[in-house]
Amino acid sequence: MRLNKSGFTLIELLVVITLIGILALAVLSALNPIEQINKAADSRRRGDSAQLIQALDRYFASNEQFPWNSSSFTSGRVESVDGEFKQKASIAGIGVCGGEAATEDGAGSSGCQENGLLIISQELKAQFTKRPYFKISPTLNDTLYVIKEAGDPSVSVCFVPTAKATREQLGRLKKVDLNATPSITACEEAPSGNDAWTTAETSCFWCIPED
Repeated sequence: MRLNKSGFTLIELLVVITLIGILALAVLSALNPIEQINKAADSRRRGDSAQLIQALDRYFASNEQFPWNSSSFTSGRVESVDGEFKQKASIAGIGVCGGEAATEDGAGSSGCQENGLLIISQELKAQFTKRPYFKISPTLNDTLYVIKEAGDPSVSVCFVPTAKATREQLGRLKKVDLNATPSITACEEAPSGNDAWTTAETSCFWCIPED
């Protein structure tokens, strides 16, 4: 009696493997793990920007001045609460750091040499100093710009987004020039190519609060 053995031929196996490869490629293309990571990073930056603005608002409500108006801040102090202030978040006057960032990777109990007024007054938790914005040399995407125009009590925080989906929302993107007045204007044309997103001058920014 002969047993009827059945199985896949080599060609059938190759066809199945090819189909699996095509499906896997389609799934990876749809999910795009790098884009998902960039979206999460942009979401974190938006959340941190909003948290920083809320802390500044609370500090102002309690002290009738911003950290950069405080007499304890000597370098670059702005005397009037109506004055303009436009700096990176790692600058001492913002109130997170009392001095420059501590180490290249923000290691240690704090990412700053000293805690700033927002930390001392408990408007922000000390863990906030460990964010990447307070390294000695943060990347452009991990740089938060804090902007208050003269005569305007509101504060904005802006950053350069990394996710393609965020960069394509042209209507919400802004141009930021700390040396101009106003510093935040509409981004009329999205930067062309990844290289254009590597400098603040050629990039567009996402600003909080959002329009």
